[in-house]
Amino acid sequence: MHEKSSNSVQIFYPEFSKKDILNILLKNIHRLNEVLPLAKVILFGSYAKGRYSIESDVDLLIVYKGDRRSDVYSTVKKILRIPRLEPHIYSEGEYEEMKDTIEKMLSDGCEVIW
Repeated sequence: MHEKSSNSVQIFYPEFSKKDILNILLKNIHRLNEVLPLAKVILFGSYAKGRYSIESDVDLLIVYKGDRRSDVYSTVKKILRIPRLEPHIYSEGEYEEMKDTIEKMLSDGCEVIW
């Protein structure tokens, strides 16, 4: 267990570990798929690489089936309930248009969830 502080320096740790984030995702991903048919869900960024800090957000790529929808951000945040979630959400059509850019974004490390 991490010590929360010393005599001279306060040390802060992230509220959630990578394992915690993965557990939340795995617990809620099927419910999300019921209202937003999923094609891909990929954790990337500092949490995927295991280099997260107290200031890190949780980068999540979500590609969904079907046409572009205006409610996807609120739906994802409401169902997943992950603090500091930074969802990058695309329909399959949008993903195909931006595939090269997105693949570069993921090339530094990612973990496929769905």
